[in-house]
Amino acid sequence: MPLQLFRAQDAELDLQGAVLVLPAVAFANIGELALDVLVCTLKAHLAARLDDDNLLACAGNNAYSLQPPGLLATALELYQVPGTRVFLLQQRAPTIPGRQQAFAASLMAWAKQAGFQQLLLLCGLDAQYRREQQLEGTQLRYLDSSSSSADNADAGTEQPAAAAAAAAAAAAAGDESSFAGSCAAVGLRQLENDIIATEREVHGLLPPWPLLDAAQQQALPATLLATFAAEGDNVEDGLMLAGRLLRVLHLQGLVAGAAAAASSSDVQGGGAAQIQLQVPCSWAGLYGRGFDKSLF
Repeated sequence: MPLQLFRAQDAELDLQGAVLVLPAVAFANIGELALDVLVCTLKAHLAARLDDDNLLACAGNNAYSLQPPGLLATALELYQVPGTRVFLLQQRAPTIPGRQQAFAASLMAWAKQAGFQQLLLLCGLDAQYRREQQLEGTQLRYLDSSSSSADNADAGTEQPAAAAAAAAAAAAAGDESSFAGSCAAVGLRQLENDIIATEREVHGLLPPWPLLDAAQQQALPATLLATFAAEGDNVEDGLMLAGRLLRVLHLQGLVAGAAAAASSSDVQGGGAAQIQLQVPCSWAGLYGRGFDKSLF
């Protein structure tokens, strides 16, 4: 059964030509953390709930407010940023084991049919696969879907796709009109081919790779924004990734200027005054109680 969409009460959905931001349920859950921050900071409102047979069921209390009336939180929810053409798709449950590719194909087929113009995919990357030259500097990376395929990931070959070359050239030239150029402008580095090759060899059947492959098969423009991280308390990683995405959206003219200043505590590629990113009430017990700093 194809992915089903259930509109929220009184919601008017116009997805044609819109931008969809979504997480890859992958390493350290950083994509989902960043989506929570974006929903709260941008005051996004629930537009629809989605259901797919490849996704595990999930239900819980309202993740973003303690005020009545309570709203049910479900496995896959679509939020719209007021006054914009930006939609945020939060995924709260993993796919059924063995159905990653089926879920990716179903989700991207829906996104194509809905008419989304651009996908922005957020996730974490396993820091243990970094090389020595990648240990210093920003840990944030971006990747255009046209340069993410297995054929293009061979570290010993150049990317043959014309679209990949165009994206890389736009970023190198500082062309902020492209999403790749905007990512480079706010301090993200292009994900290195050796990391792509390693990730695909070790985690090729896990997000974000099935999602990027499915987007490419549907001819949907997609850009991955990711950060290297280690498993643990990844709140700061989620805040950092959300802050950089807000600045990318501002450069693309998709959100108001105030959001462009959001960058958490990360100052790499700074130059913008900071605003306070908002986190949901559901994070209160996310990683347990904080320690008493006076002990140190």
